[in-house]
Amino acid sequence: MSTTPAQTGHAPQPAPTELGPAEIGVGMRLSVHPHTDRFVEVILGALDDVDAAGLTEGLTIETDDVSTYVGATVAPGEQRLASYLAALVTAASRRSAGGHVVAHVLLSRGCPGEASCDLTTTRLPGAAPVVLVPGELPAVAQWSLYPLLDGDGGAGAHMSHIEEAIATARRDGVAVAPRHYATRLAGDLSQVVATAVDAWARVGATVPHVVTHLTLSVGSPTPVQEER
Repeated sequence: MSTTPAQTGHAPQPAPTELGPAEIGVGMRLSVHPHTDRFVEVILGALDDVDAAGLTEGLTIETDDVSTYVGATVAPGEQRLASYLAALVTAASRRSAGGHVVAHVLLSRGCPGEASCDLTTTRLPGAAPVVLVPGELPAVAQWSLYPLLDGDGGAGAHMSHIEEAIATARRDGVAVAPRHYATRLAGDLSQVVATAVDAWARVGATVPHVVTHLTLSVGSPTPVQEER
């Protein structure tokens, strides 16, 4: 008796397609806090500046009473997010005459929104390194990286991703120092943002869900101290 592929259950399966930023869930939540009585004017003006520069293309932006959601809809999602973030902080600094500006950022790659997480590591695309033009704006940051799944299944494997990210930051010339629950980064704003975004994206190429927290500070009354 002959059998057909349908009878044996071995019918050819279509090859998985590469997921884009919208399917993966590449985005961030951020809030910007200029330390000035003119904070409303500074924030709204900075948002207008970023929009006028064309840096909102390929992004979905939704602002509520706590923070702003910025989701990438087309590739390169990580580059679009990094460019938007660096430009917004730079514009806020400029509009506050170089005063103290703080930005709280949560970057997430994987498990978009309320959707259940069913991504597999074999379908996750990588991302090209972020390219940002140096703006000569010194910045410091406290940075935490959270791979939310051990890609190789080993106990504690997430730490290898974190340690490699910190080592890469040092190799890239960003000042790095340990802090409680975070790593301190210092350098040009473009360097600091690119370092955090690149590390997050690299881990996201093998781990289905990875999150980074980044608190950025520019124009602080506390002097920037280079630490390595």
